[in-house]
Amino acid sequence: MARKGLSRDTIVDTAAALAEEKGMENLTLHELADALGVKPASLYNHLQGLPELNVRLAERALDRLMDTLSQAVDIRPVPDALRALAAAYRSFAQEQPQLYRAILLLPQFSDPGLVARKQAFMDLFVRMLAPLGLPTEERVHISRLIRSTLHGYVSMEAAGFFRSPLADADESFARATEWLCEQITRTEAKYHDGTLHQ
Repeated sequence: MARKGLSRDTIVDTAAALAEEKGMENLTLHELADALGVKPASLYNHLQGLPELNVRLAERALDRLMDTLSQAVDIRPVPDALRALAAAYRSFAQEQPQLYRAILLLPQFSDPGLVARKQAFMDLFVRMLAPLGLPTEERVHISRLIRSTLHGYVSMEAAGFFRSPLADADESFARATEWLCEQITRTEAKYHDGTLHQ
């Protein structure tokens, strides 16, 4: 029988906190059960095991990141939205690095709920670009460029790069963001003057 008050949400929240403390790769069901004050077997009333826990952690991570980014995407004009989104993205990766790592596991999961969340996450970037009046395909290309740039920067920063005293990491990130804004502006101009894809 499941312990009264123990729920999947409680388990996942506790697991997320433990992951941030110990690292995703060091999270075990025994430690999780100890933190919750239950026997490991009790966890199986709510989860099928560590693989499902990893799915739920990725789900929780993506939900939190979506909440962090969602307020930025509707800012106008679009370059201002991108600046706000980029700052929020980096802050999330810095403040919750292990949950950010959980998001990187997304491609290997086929869980329907997680697949739907992954699509919603990608759509968030495409939606931000909607006011530019570009075709959907073009917005998808740009959104991939944005996500790749942001992920590349925060991942290298987390790995210990960008610590040279010769150049400030915040300034480098700001310049990367401005470069993305410039690319968006140029693409929009090319499309509307008819030169894009000519």
